[in-house]
Amino acid sequence: MHLILTGATGTVGGPVLQRCLASPNVTKLSILSRRQFALPVGDNLDVAKAQIYVHEDYSTYPDELARKLQGADGCIWAQGVSQTEVSKEDYIRITYDYPLAAAKSFASLQPNNGKFNFVYVSGEGADPTEKTWTLFGRIKGRAEKALLELPSTPPYGVLRVYNVRPGFVYDPAPQRSRTLMKKIFVDCAIGPALRAFMPSQVSPTAQLSKVLVDLATGDGSPLPAGVGVEDGGRTLRCVGIRRLGDEL
Repeated sequence: MHLILTGATGTVGGPVLQRCLASPNVTKLSILSRRQFALPVGDNLDVAKAQIYVHEDYSTYPDELARKLQGADGCIWAQGVSQTEVSKEDYIRITYDYPLAAAKSFASLQPNNGKFNFVYVSGEGADPTEKTWTLFGRIKGRAEKALLELPSTPPYGVLRVYNVRPGFVYDPAPQRSRTLMKKIFVDCAIGPALRAFMPSQVSPTAQLSKVLVDLATGDGSPLPAGVGVEDGGRTLRCVGIRRLGDEL
């Protein structure tokens, strides 16, 4: 299958990139990135099937780029930013406007199997009712709700949306550079405490990347009912990620 990936240099997207390069189910990978970067190397990683397209404005998809993405069957939208790192306006644009614009545009890519799986990386605490006090919860929830409504609105019927809500994303071998303060705070304080006392709220990158790629390359059907599955099989919470990470 031909997949599109965003956020490939991030905490979530980096492991997803490696999973895609290693998966025989992914035959072509189109990476949208604001900059060129070196693809990871490894004996089991097929970098020949990957192409990086430098794309700076995620609110629009010019015809030239759309032609290169034609035939794609799914997208893992792992692009994101902390609400503490940008203004409120920028956070809304990145977290809500960008994935909505992408899903709408990708619905016209004429997927090979007639369905397009759009896997949105949300987060625990997302609230589609927008009643939570956190900006993160309100805007992630707003994006989830809007994405789930798209398939019932012409011409977006080919979309099959999944909202995936990881908790604390734990990467035992992080490749992304971080400040010393983040290393101390995350690796020595928050991370160990959550893994010890609230493991159900931790999303190891190995499990998370496996679930994301499996959903993107699947048949688009709703997830079976079970712990951590909501919205008729379209929303997967952290506890569900851990469960399905061992099953799928």
